[in-house]
Order: sequence, then C-alpha cells, then structure tokens
Amino acid sequence: MTYATPMIETTETMTTRDGVELVATLWRPAVDGRFPVLLSRTPYGRAVEGPGFHLDVPRLVAAGYAVVLQDVRGTGASQGELQFVSGEAADGHDAVRWAATAPWSDGNVGMYGDSYLGITQLLAAQERPEGLRAIAPHVAPAGLYECVYQPGGVPNLNVILTVSAMVLAVDELDRRISLGTATQEDKDRYLAAVGLPDRLGERLLELSERLPLSDQPLLADLVPFYASWMSRPDPRDPLWRDGVVDHSRIEVPALVSTGWYDYFRDGSIGHYERLRGESRLIVGPWTHFTHERDICGRDYGDQASHAAVDWTGVHLDWFDHWLRGAPMRDRARVKIFVMGDDAWREEDDWPITRARRVPYHLHVDGTLSTRPATGGSAEFAGDPGDPVPTLGGAVMTFDAFGPLDQRPLDERGDVLRHRSEPLGARLEVSGEVELVARVSSTAPSADVTAKLIDVHPDGRAELLTDGVARVEGLEPGEVREVTVRLGAISNAFRPRHRIRIDVAGSNFPRFGRNPEKGTTTLHGPSYVVLPTIP
Repeated sequence: MTYATPMIETTETMTTRDGVELVATLWRPAVDGRFPVLLSRTPYGRAVEGPGFHLDVPRLVAAGYAVVLQDVRGTGASQGELQFVSGEAADGHDAVRWAATAPWSDGNVGMYGDSYLGITQLLAAQERPEGLRAIAPHVAPAGLYECVYQPGGVPNLNVILTVSAMVLAVDELDRRISLGTATQEDKDRYLAAVGLPDRLGERLLELSERLPLSDQPLLADLVPFYASWMSRPDPRDPLWRDGVVDHSRIEVPALVSTGWYDYFRDGSIGHYERLRGESRLIVGPWTHFTHERDICGRDYGDQASHAAVDWTGVHLDWFDHWLRGAPMRDRARVKIFVMGDDAWREEDDWPITRARRVPYHLHVDGTLSTRPATGGSAEFAGDPGDPVPTLGGAVMTFDAFGPLDQRPLDERGDVLRHRSEPLGARLEVSGEVELVARVSSTAPSADVTAKLIDVHPDGRAELLTDGVARVEGLEPGEVREVTVRLGAISNAFRPRHRIRIDVAGSNFPRFGRNPEKGTTTLHGPSYVVLPTIP
C-alpha cells in the first residue's frame, strides 16, 4: 500500500522503566490508521537527514510506515545522562514496547540505522521486546570496546578521538545551549579550539599527539568518559561489560551491512556470522560514512553506490517481508562487492566455503611468494617521536580515507615492503587476511602493523586493509610469533598487478603509538595468509 497524502510530523515522549523521559520525532501518513513502525535511536540529533539515518523517510512513510527517530538518554531533548552504548539495552527494550503499543502502531516494529544507531538495535534485540520483528544494523560495532580499541589494547585513536571531539562534544554543547546552560559563544570558542574552519586536520593531529592519551582538557567536561576509556585498555575491565552484544539472545533476523573501508567492518561481519539463520549480509566498497561510487579518486563504477543499489528499496523489501508478510524479492543470503572486478556477487554464506587459505611468505629480499622462506631477518624502527603516518584506510578523516596510494610513504626507511611478481592471471582474495610474524625487539613492548596493498601496473599502490598487534613483555633476544589481523576483504588482483605487504612499527594516528622506542626484527619464516577463491 502506498500513501499519496503528505506525511505528518509530531514530537512524541515516552518514559523508561526508571522514569526517564525520552523524546522522539514521529513521521507517519496523514491518514487515520495504525502502521508498522520503523524505529531508530540516536545520540546525534533528530534531523531527518542526520548522521546514521540514511534512508528516504518520505518514501518509507509513503510505503505505509510510521518512522520514529528517538534521542537516546542524555542527548537532544531526552532526559538523563548519556552513558554511550552502556545502558542502551534496557532503554531499547522500553522504546520498542512503547512503539509497538502506541495508538498509531499496528504492533509490528523494525529497527534500522547506522553506527551507534546500529548497535542500539542489537542491544535492544537481545532483550527480546514484544513487537520487534526484524533489525537492519549498518556499520555497527561489536561493542563499546571495539569502538575504542583494537584487540590487544591498541587504541583506535583516530576514530574515537575524532568522534569525541567533533561529534559528541559538539552535540553536548548543542544540548547545553538548548537547556540554557551554555551559549553560542561557548560553542564558537570550542570550534575554534579544535581548528575550525581552517586547521581541523592539523589540530586533530595535535590532539592525537598528547600523552597520556587520557589527557584531553578540551574533552574533560564535554565528554568525561573519554578519559576513562583511554585508561582502561583491558577488555575484561567492568567498564566494557554493558556494551557487549549477546548474539545468543537475539531471535529476530538482521539485515547486516557494512563497507570494506568501514572501521567497524569486522564487527559488523561478526554480527552476521554469529546470527546467521534468516539474517543477511551486504558488504560494499564503502567507508563508515561514504557510500558513493568514488572514494578519494578511486571510481568503483556505476554499480557501487547506495543510490545504485536503491538502499531504501533494499530496506523496504526487508521490512515488508518481516513486518507485513510480503514475499521477499531479494533472497540472496550474502552480497559482496568484489573490488578490482568492481562488481557485486551473491554468495551462499560468509566466510566463503570454497576459499583456500594460502600462505604467502615474506622473504628477506623483499619478495612475496608462496615459496616457503628459508630464514633471514630484517629490521624496522619503532619510534613514537617519528611514527609512520596514516595514509588512508578505515579512518575518520574528511579528505584522505579509503584506498589511497601508499607511494608517498615509500621513502621511509622504517617500513618493510614485500611484493609479489606481476600476476599472470586474475587472483581473488575474499575473506579474513592475517599476517603471522616472528618478531624480536630491543624494547620490552613493540607494535607490528601490516597493510595489504594492490600495486597497479602504473605503480599505484592501493591500500586494501590494515591491522596492528602489540607484543608485550619481550625479553632481550626472545623471538615471538604474533598474529596481525588485517580483517576481511574482497579484492580481485588483476593480471600484471602485484600483491604487496608492508610491515612497520606504527600507523599513526589510525592506531595509538607504542610509547616504547626500539628496533624490531622480523624473522623468517613469516607469512601472510590470503583466502584465495579458486
């Protein structure tokens, strides 16, 4: 059913089980009746085209849905104190029950949205609220810890510092202005302090360089939990307990989606792998916040964008089936965009069962091949005073992200580069990539970073994915094996292209620096495991 009438916009309020009022915007068809509800819960404001809320609301309403966007506790017009992910399970349960029993609701609720709006869905779903039929989390982290750290306690510094400084702090200032406890002049002073309008990138780098990482005077009042995050790298700390998704309790199907350059890519894919059943997975050539065909000059073709795949239509197909019982037009369990081929492909599942995990060995002469290494070693420096700068990848920047050319770093002597011979035929790598490295160091703690790169015939070195591992408690002369998870990827290396692996001691500010200065030795046999598709 479609509705040609205009949509009605109203402000709605509900009360949580502990007496906190949460405020939402409701859009619904301008006719009497009860409608299935699509609910999103956000800390980023209730603008119809705001962060994380990327479907066409008028089209959803015209299709007969009531669409609800709710300020989570302690944000926007909602009461209470923002705990950032922690506590969203109970509030999400209460919000679903409220939406299912509202006078404009037919009792069937779906949830959707990106990033924070994605994890609020998963946390609500694990509480099994009556009325929730399906969810659609996009670029959603696995939990609060993954927002802040890599496995092993290396900070996701670029992401969490940028989000804190440019999103959470600004939203809190807007909230205080609306409450009369701050002024526009306070906000203007803050924006100038973080470098707007002309020095933002430079200023964020300066903030990243502060040590200890918890020492951020600009954030101490506006984002007080930032310092707690930075001082608790152990995933077992009780701080992280309430922000972990319990997939075993989720019974509703999930349309999970992400991008190959999303910094929550592996957490998102992990949601699908743990849920399966009737759930679905879509992975495109996207970043966390960019869904166009062109990413920093790399054009993935006319099939690549959200517009090309009709992102709103994909969600309508999903929710029409689960909330209304309509036949689902698209029955594909997994859809991946294979970069290099620059085309979509359907799969029965993920990981792809026919993939072969092939070790490519890092040889001391800088070559990369399936021929086992016979030994040897090479050194790279780890210097927190002169770290290898981040260049692209899954980062939160405004002008340099995704598949950037790595050649500007080629003059640095603290990066080990290993290249294959030019390929004679297409070679597809689709799945989880890992570097298994044998290392020693002159310091008791050392970081090992790795990048998988597609080298084009013209020399362009296109970054595909990267990762980091921290090795602690090294004794002098001790050689230890460490696994660096570079995460999931799907890329077809074309004929005449080369596969390249870069190994270094830092990738800053994507990852927080190791404070120890030393020389790390990469020993053979070390190798990267590439899941190749026959």
